[in-house]
Amino acid sequence: MRQGTQALVSAGGSITRLLHPLARRWRVIYVNNASTSGRERTRRATRATLPSGPRLPAAAQTLILWKSPLARLEQCRDRYGNRFTIRITSRPPHVFLCDPNDIKAMLSAPAEALYPGEGANTVEPLVGRESFMLLDEEPHLDGRKIILPQFRAETVAQHTKLIDEVSQRAVALWPRDVSVALHPRLRALTLETALRITLGIPGHDHEPRLYELHKRLLAILSVAGYALFSEPLLRHGPGQRRWRRFLSERTEVDDLIYDIIKSRGRSQTYADSLLDKLLEARNADNSLMSVQQVRDNLMSILLAGHETTAAQLAWAFQLLAHNPAVLDKLTEEIDSGAGESYLTATIHEVLRHRPVFLFAIPRAVKQPIDIGGWTYRPPAYLLACTYLLHHNPTLYSDPEQFRPERFLETRPAARAWLPWGGGRKRCPGNHLATLEMKSVLRTVLATMTIKPAAHTIEAAHWRSVIVVPRAGSQVVLHDRRDSWG
Repeated sequence: MRQGTQALVSAGGSITRLLHPLARRWRVIYVNNASTSGRERTRRATRATLPSGPRLPAAAQTLILWKSPLARLEQCRDRYGNRFTIRITSRPPHVFLCDPNDIKAMLSAPAEALYPGEGANTVEPLVGRESFMLLDEEPHLDGRKIILPQFRAETVAQHTKLIDEVSQRAVALWPRDVSVALHPRLRALTLETALRITLGIPGHDHEPRLYELHKRLLAILSVAGYALFSEPLLRHGPGQRRWRRFLSERTEVDDLIYDIIKSRGRSQTYADSLLDKLLEARNADNSLMSVQQVRDNLMSILLAGHETTAAQLAWAFQLLAHNPAVLDKLTEEIDSGAGESYLTATIHEVLRHRPVFLFAIPRAVKQPIDIGGWTYRPPAYLLACTYLLHHNPTLYSDPEQFRPERFLETRPAARAWLPWGGGRKRCPGNHLATLEMKSVLRTVLATMTIKPAAHTIEAAHWRSVIVVPRAGSQVVLHDRRDSWG
């Protein structure tokens, strides 16, 4: 175990090597001082009732998972099997479930036993306490009822022209013939789309406040790339300055959103948008939503509606650049105009191979519950591990290969497919995300070729609760007319 720890420390870089001696000394002092305490007895009892997992201090486990998320999950699965426990600082133990039957039981469990809202509280500093994303049971369902009609397939299809316009305008400005990080550009693209759809502003309308809000949102959302966003302890000391700047920028964004909300109440220029639906919505007691509720739900939609799509597209460009045979087939289909079956299969394979959510929203155990022969009791979080489920060789042959053909004849099986989460917290924006991915890929491949900027696909890097390519999805784009020469 000591040799394994040393190997992980060496791989973790300079910060890991610096913290390792401190973690060792902390562990010795903690164990010696707490060996007979009630807290230690509780800790040991909790450990005994949870699946096995790494025995490193929680700080070390958190750091390793932060530095190498995919490799760490694979190591734990290989050593401990289809269920294992990882201990995270500032939170209860995380039990990762990889077996399809365990995951199905977890997702269908009653809300009074497993709370999904509490497990999503990492994003609370951005979306706010009143967000439907963080609520459970009836309040959550009430919020979803307002949102869902705007994200049905037939409703989303009405935005096709707008999405294509935004994609074409953005892609035209991307650099050619040099290495370029696409993820920041994709975030700007998908955020503009989300803002226009949510606020009801057509693609040709240059509403000044939209561009101001777009710029300020991109600025404050940069905090999601820092560890201090997910780990509250890091918001003190060296991280305090960065966190205070985020809070100040968030206040400026909120002021702008409140101004848009107030002016929308006096104008019908963009009637029937999602913002209008929120302003008309009523709570269970028949009262109108407060301004804070409207703001929090609006921020939730903007955050979820652009971050995940941009990240998934960033992985798509990485995978296509490093798999030229797939890229050629996809380009040929787009050129022929003979449907989009291979495009759809490619997107499904991107979602399988590199899901941006490595696990579905954690469920907080509130009451004892039996799943897969284990009885889970509070405090603990249960997580359906999407990444390991999608890389299970009994569910997908050659899971490490990027092969869209696996989805040409059959749709993804429900028990083996979790890119949008599941249960009460299943993402309502999957139709919009798919439409955007198709639009951007068609726009790029109709006129450009994609080449890799490095020898290997970029490693995964945490950005809030999702993972993105570590270097921002660096590729080289060439105009195809230049390639034909």
